[in-house]
Order: sequence, then C-alpha cells, then structure tokens
Amino acid sequence: MKVKDFNSKVYNEKQDKRIDWDTKQRIKLAIKMIGKNKNVLDIGCYDGFITEKIRNYGNKVTGVEVSKQGVKWCKVRKIKVIEQDLETKFPFKDNSFDTVFGGEIIEHIFDTDSLLQEIRRILKPNGSLVLTTPNIASLTRRLKLFLGINPLIDIGLISPKGEKSAGHIRYFTKNSLNQLLKRNGFKLTNYKTEFILLHRFRFTTFSKIFPTLGWTHICKYKNKKN
Repeated sequence: MKVKDFNSKVYNEKQDKRIDWDTKQRIKLAIKMIGKNKNVLDIGCYDGFITEKIRNYGNKVTGVEVSKQGVKWCKVRKIKVIEQDLETKFPFKDNSFDTVFGGEIIEHIFDTDSLLQEIRRILKPNGSLVLTTPNIASLTRRLKLFLGINPLIDIGLISPKGEKSAGHIRYFTKNSLNQLLKRNGFKLTNYKTEFILLHRFRFTTFSKIFPTLGWTHICKYKNKKN
C-alpha cells in the first residue's frame, strides 16, 4: 500500500472538538511559535482543526492535505486548501510563505530531505518552519527500552492490541531531528515540549528544565536561505 493511500485511509475521521489536554498543550505551544500576522502554510492539515486555530490567532493560512475527506472538512471550515501528496512538488512560487507548519507530519514521510528542500523553496528568506513530532527519547520511552519493551505502537499496520497504526515511518531524538534540519539549511531557534510523561503523570515544570525528556518535539527553525 502506498503512503498516500494508507494515510488517506487511516486519517479519515474528523477530529473531535473535545480534544484531550495533551493535544491542547502541544497545539498551544506550536501556535505561539508561529506567531501572528504571518502568511502560513499548514502541511498535512487533516480536517483543518489546527489550521483554523492558526487563522484565528491572526494569520493568513493555506492548507495542504492528502485525503479527499480531509479537504472536504477544511472547506466546511472555509479554509483555503489544496489536495496533494506531501512528497510531490508544491504548487507555490518561491518565497511564498512566512511560516510553514508541520504538525505530527515529518514522521510519516519517506523522503524527508526532498520535503524539507521544497519547504525551503517556498519559504521566504529567514522564514520559519514549525514542527511537532513524537520524541523517541522521552523519559517513558527510554525506561521502556531499558526494560526491553518496545515503546512504539507502530510495529505493523495493526498493533498487537488491535489498534490502528498511525503510519509512522521514523522517530527522532532532538539531535537527529536537528541534524536532518541543519543539513537541509535550517537553524533551530526555539525548542520546547509540552510535558514529561511518567506512567500516568504529566510534569510540565520539569519539562522546561529537561525538554529533551519530553513527550513531543515542538521546534521552530529559521530558513537560512541567502
């Protein structure tokens, strides 16, 4: 099954308006990194839930989404959206956007270098890329690996518990993510995480002191294009 077909099939349910606290914290931090009065491209915008929040924060926003159903939901929210596979060239001119946002996207991409080069092309010089992606080196995942337990649900298309796979292809530590972005012309300018998870407890204060142990990488990169 092709990645495009898989993602279109799996991500075919509208996000519940009553999203969990964890997701709210991640979205809040990411939107603050994006800022206001920007021309923003949201890649892999799904049903437009976060895209709408970016717009409501005071930005002009365009979405790119692979699934037909996701595109329909975005249009219901009156979001300008383009149906397209993220691993193909974007239909935008060079230097079109102030900011590109990729929320929980880069872990789904086979050719990450090509995607990042395409993002650089459409970003203005000194424009920003804001990414969120799971942290494979979070405290909970480190402890599970130490105990010989696989910390990921994506062992196959169907997990052992019968839950659907999220379609993740790769996971990153802070260093590996930064290496990928650096070699593609980006410089890290801001790094945060929403909390440190230990069993069922979430520690937000400690996450500010030890962000590399946090649950999610929430990063802002500067486009170093001359």
